[in-house]
Amino acid sequence: MLRHIGMLRRQVVGILASEGLLMSVFGVLYGLTLGAVLSLVLVYVVNRQSFNWSIDLKVPAWQLGALSVILIGAAALTAIWSGRAATSTDAVRAVREDW
Repeated sequence: MLRHIGMLRRQVVGILASEGLLMSVFGVLYGLTLGAVLSLVLVYVVNRQSFNWSIDLKVPAWQLGALSVILIGAAALTAIWSGRAATSTDAVRAVREDW
């Protein structure tokens, strides 16, 4: 639809890439935050109340950081790849097929 109203293919792919990048950044931050909260609750509350013992909490920061960067990059590349595939058809033909 955006191609039909005059946007260039690279503009549409750029929009999709930025949306994929932003969504993956929010997803990674949300996942890291929820994972940290759940691990703190499990280590300091559940283990002490249910099993009457505790464990030391060690966060593998560099592994989590590397995985986060890899996931964000993969999401951006996937958005670019799917955007290129979506814009490969002619704009008029794509709108005609929607009717």
